[in-house]
Amino acid sequence: MEAIKYLYKTSFKNQLKKSVKKPVTVIYCILTIAYLVWMYHVFQDIVIKMKIDTPEGLVTVLSVVALFFLPGNLITFAKRKGLIFRKSDVHLLFASPVTPKSILVYAYLKNIIMSIVFGIILIPIGILWFHVPVYKVLLYFLVSSVVENVLEISLMVILYGNESLSKRTLNIFRKVLLLFIVAIGVIGVYLYFDYDKSLAFVGSFLSNPYLQMVPIIGWSIACYRLLFLGATTLNIICTCLYLISAVLLFIIAYRMSCTGLYYQDAMKFADDYEEARKRGQKGEVAIVGGKKAKLKAATIEYKGNYAKAIFYRQILEYKKKRFFIFGAYNLLCLGIGIVIAYLSKDMKVRDYAIFIAAGAGAYCTFIFSGFATKWSKELGKPYTYLIPDSPLKKLWYATVIEHIRAIIDGLLIVLPVAIVTKMNIVAVILSVFCYVCLQANKLYLTVLSEALLGVTVGEVGKQWLRMFGMSICIAAAIFAAVILEKFAGLEVAFLGMIIVEVVITAIIAVAASVLFKKMET
Repeated sequence: MEAIKYLYKTSFKNQLKKSVKKPVTVIYCILTIAYLVWMYHVFQDIVIKMKIDTPEGLVTVLSVVALFFLPGNLITFAKRKGLIFRKSDVHLLFASPVTPKSILVYAYLKNIIMSIVFGIILIPIGILWFHVPVYKVLLYFLVSSVVENVLEISLMVILYGNESLSKRTLNIFRKVLLLFIVAIGVIGVYLYFDYDKSLAFVGSFLSNPYLQMVPIIGWSIACYRLLFLGATTLNIICTCLYLISAVLLFIIAYRMSCTGLYYQDAMKFADDYEEARKRGQKGEVAIVGGKKAKLKAATIEYKGNYAKAIFYRQILEYKKKRFFIFGAYNLLCLGIGIVIAYLSKDMKVRDYAIFIAAGAGAYCTFIFSGFATKWSKELGKPYTYLIPDSPLKKLWYATVIEHIRAIIDGLLIVLPVAIVTKMNIVAVILSVFCYVCLQANKLYLTVLSEALLGVTVGEVGKQWLRMFGMSICIAAAIFAAVILEKFAGLEVAFLGMIIVEVVITAIIAVAASVLFKKMET
């Protein structure tokens, strides 16, 4: 264990020294502190408005966290995934005389630290937000830091390092947990509609005796109820079972034989993690251990010269994919459109449905503005700059396929709403056009971030700049709509919002083309 302590301490020290040497670290620290302060006030307002600023509300929050995280963690452990081994860990630890169980604990240390930090943060929050007595919060911190971590480490070692469990047994265990998660989701949806589409069902559902009797997961909820709400026969029994299970699982994990057969799976996961990390640093969507997409054989006839070649090359790449230009994001847009259409049945919502649809599209654009697009990938390829054509044409042909995708996504959001609210064709076209402008802003802001920041702040800084730029674009359109709605009505406000967005898009496009020319030189 001394070797592991030294490795962890040295890695942390080196990472800290590396961060301190970067001037941008100060900026990140200031922004992070400002963000945390802002989030503190936002969540405090949410807690008060939802009327959960009581010990019962804290129990509800902790119970939701337990239901959300614990089953998922157990599933990843059963798949021998979820523990992050860097390549340096693989080369150093796996070849060292350190015991395989100790290596597992080393990989889980970050989770333990996060759990302890969460417990420390919860102490003042529990006292100030949820009005829980100090001794109860301190007792919870003791239980979460010791009992929960011991139990989770034991389960992790048993599932990840157990060499007597067959793959079939682990598959059954995963399927049982998945069925549990699905069952919780189905029951939650049923109760939501049974309670007249109100979240009031959450408290009664989480206090259900049958849920508290579910091994480990339910017992932890019963333990929270005993700590914060007082003793009942059920939560005393379940808490005792929770404590006994932590002790028994620790003994089983300690005495269990583990010779390191998991090393091969861990090494493969380490390779997948490093690959996903590199893709994530470029702003791409990276799933650790995700299956690589199968590509089909495809051909294309290039028509036109110069910058048009970029467009045809992108078409060729999409033709190799199974669903061409369609993907999971299209389903997300369709789901958002259906949800808004359902809510639009209410006459109070119907008048503002067109704004809600535009707002949903703007929100999706903002959330995904930090991720890489085809255009951002083109910026990293030398031939984009070497093609003898004007910057404006390169900008257009490299992004035209993304504009087509934006039209499709906009239609998927707006059409369900249009059908329910009987929206006229002009309003549909304008709504989709507004969404396309927002998506265009995201593309052109990529050029601005690359040209203005270069390599000074890394990919994270560029993502923040793009998200900040998108927030300004969206805020300007909303401000125009609010002002015009007060003086001229909803129709004029909607039209004014779109005009403002078009003007902003034109300005960003011109600026992007000018900066792109500077990037070429």
